[in-house]
Amino acid sequence: MHEVSVMRNLLDIVEATADREGAEKINVIHLRIGEMAGINYESLKFAFEILSKGTRAEGGRLEYEKVDLRVTCAECSHEFSPEELVFRCPECGSGRIDIISGREMEVDYILLDEEGT
Repeated sequence: MHEVSVMRNLLDIVEATADREGAEKINVIHLRIGEMAGINYESLKFAFEILSKGTRAEGGRLEYEKVDLRVTCAECSHEFSPEELVFRCPECGSGRIDIISGREMEVDYILLDEEGT
């Protein structure tokens, strides 16, 4: 379950941001996760609940937005979302495609409570 190490790294990034901003509490961590990123959100959420204990993120929420897989055909430039794991352009039949989205794993935004508020 690599989601534990992914979450450990995410919490380090978020804690560093909270330090920089002078935040007392991390209320929400919102992620963008591509469907081809190889991340199981439920496992990531479980790791968050365990690893956030004793941090400023404890009691906060982990949210995510799923980013669909989008590709473009290198032959005819048609952009589409593949229906199957065999990536063939529905316009020209070419298998030469470039992935343009769907592999993301990024922090979109963080909602913080500043000190004294």
